[in-house]
Amino acid sequence: MDHHKPFSVLLVLLLHGSLQAYGTISPKVIALQQVLSSELQTLERNALLTGPLHAESSSDGSAISRLRRTFHEFERQNQESITAILRVLALIDHTLENTVQDCEKVFHLPSLYSENVLFRDVTRPLLLLVEQLCQQITLEDFGQIESSLEAVEQAATHYRSRLDETKRSMQVVLDELDHIMGTFSAPSQLNALFDQMEQVNATIRSSIARATVNLLDRQHAISDKILPTSEGNNDMFVIVESFMTFLANETGILAEDLAEQLDDWFNETTNLINIVSEEVSAIPQTLMEAPIEAFLRQESSLKCLAEYNNKKAVEKLWIGLDRILQCFHLGNDTERPFEMAKQLLSLADRNIQLTLEEILECHQSTLRVGYDAKVYDEMASCYEMSKPILEAMQEYVYSKMDEIYFHVELSMYFNELKMESCVYYRAREMMLDVSEVNQRYRKCNEEGQIEL
Repeated sequence: MDHHKPFSVLLVLLLHGSLQAYGTISPKVIALQQVLSSELQTLERNALLTGPLHAESSSDGSAISRLRRTFHEFERQNQESITAILRVLALIDHTLENTVQDCEKVFHLPSLYSENVLFRDVTRPLLLLVEQLCQQITLEDFGQIESSLEAVEQAATHYRSRLDETKRSMQVVLDELDHIMGTFSAPSQLNALFDQMEQVNATIRSSIARATVNLLDRQHAISDKILPTSEGNNDMFVIVESFMTFLANETGILAEDLAEQLDDWFNETTNLINIVSEEVSAIPQTLMEAPIEAFLRQESSLKCLAEYNNKKAVEKLWIGLDRILQCFHLGNDTERPFEMAKQLLSLADRNIQLTLEEILECHQSTLRVGYDAKVYDEMASCYEMSKPILEAMQEYVYSKMDEIYFHVELSMYFNELKMESCVYYRAREMMLDVSEVNQRYRKCNEEGQIEL
């Protein structure tokens, strides 16, 4: 049996046979009534697409929540309508007189005046015709019943077709909504990226700390050989120890500053990654908001909304997000400034070492057996030469530490600019790809009429 026909055909036979009987209903009509009731009961038992609304959904004013409420309301009102028609059919067990008396009472439905866009387009046209039949039977306006039955026949077939199409479109849209609600994220990609960043951070931090410690150890290996003399002349020892204290302080400050630069890079990069992730994750829902609003305002069709193909947009977002995350794979760019810092630190290390070795040799020469200071009266003493040299070396250390710090600072700043530029341009490319989906949606509305 054609399931699109029974309702309209059986209504025609039902009412036509009943009217001919003038007060009695034939067994054939009763049998047909039972078939029609069975068909409608099957339709009534069909699984609903929407489940119970949660409290937050019923109070949420977002377009997505309002769409879910619209779908839920339509299914409820449509079910109520089928139930009402079944109640009318159930009256056929009585005489036509009872049917006439009870028809309008049983068939009264507040949803006939519903503003629900789906109910008004799918179910209400059929209900209005059935209500009209009830009125005509009550008034015994038999001259209009035949034409009304023809209209019911067409409306019933159209109703089932539109209901099937509407349900399919609703299912597509609901699947889209379920797909985008909290499912668009890249935890594995982000975790891998953060792990890589933490590893780079730890490697660089350890490398810089080791370089500064090695520098001090090498210089202490030399300076520790300059000891106070037995004659109580401790001037050389004092100026060397003072320089080593200064050197330890400056290298410690440099290590802290570079670690801070590294932490700033890590934190700013992490924040940017999180912003990108949050923004991209919100895009699928944002993309759906405008089409849903247009549908709820009856400016667009459910069919176009279902054909919006948000999954295609999400696929483009995944590709775009993957390309954006590549902007943060700057391990070499991040390590390069600190490698240069170690090279500059190594250069300073060698220069300091050579200077201290010469000072040590001069100092040790004064400790040789038979050394006579009077022989060198016309020459400056080791202490007199070493003091200004160490003072100049302090200036050298100052400038070298500044050079290292500012080199890293400028390099990291430039790396951040490159990273942000990369994110911007790739995000722009991603949005251009996604906009193609919006263009197809607008084209659907422009080319087609606003219908389900």
